[in-house]
Amino acid sequence: MKKIVLNSVLTLVIVLMVAPSAIIAQGKFEISPFGGYMFGGSLNFYEGKLKVENAPNYGVALDIKAARDTQIELMWTQMNSQAQFEPYYGYDYLATNTFDMNVGYIQIGGVREMEYENIHPFGVFTLGATYFVPNNVSFADQVYTDLESEWKFSMTLGAGAKIWFSDRVGIRLQGNLMLPMFWGGAGFSVGTGGSGFYVGSGTSMVQGNFTGGLIFALGQ
Repeated sequence: MKKIVLNSVLTLVIVLMVAPSAIIAQGKFEISPFGGYMFGGSLNFYEGKLKVENAPNYGVALDIKAARDTQIELMWTQMNSQAQFEPYYGYDYLATNTFDMNVGYIQIGGVREMEYENIHPFGVFTLGATYFVPNNVSFADQVYTDLESEWKFSMTLGAGAKIWFSDRVGIRLQGNLMLPMFWGGAGFSVGTGGSGFYVGSGTSMVQGNFTGGLIFALGQ
């Protein structure tokens, strides 16, 4: 899990390192650490349903000015939650107890905002990846830890408002619809004998969150 978090943060850092001149040339950019609450959602398969519990989330967004009312956004967010797979009749061998499930998003996209004095309503659309990291999954009273994570393509659609107290500091309030895509199915294989929690039918998942945080504007 620590590697997932570290790699996520490093992704944002590397972008800044490989293209610093582009950011400086654009002038103003904003850093927004935030926290909030994410709705876990569920995945429906032929074999049963995977339910992810709602939980607090946290993250950071970097907005780089591209035009007067348009910004390029890099965003990372994660929630540390729990999940349970509830099988349908005939698939009882896939039943699990509640287990740890961490869900994170790494995204890039665009922000379009309007200005009404110190209040700037905005809309945002992003594309990127979502990771699901299970841990402590139990099958037949045997607990498996440090299972392989699952990465999926995802997109988000959001809206909110930036409220500025000065030219440099403000708050950001936002709501997002979050859509990881499971076209090829999903699973978490465990053990050496081929056992595991794997469901191969394609499906999609709907999540969402509400967040709030500070904005720090830097540059010109």
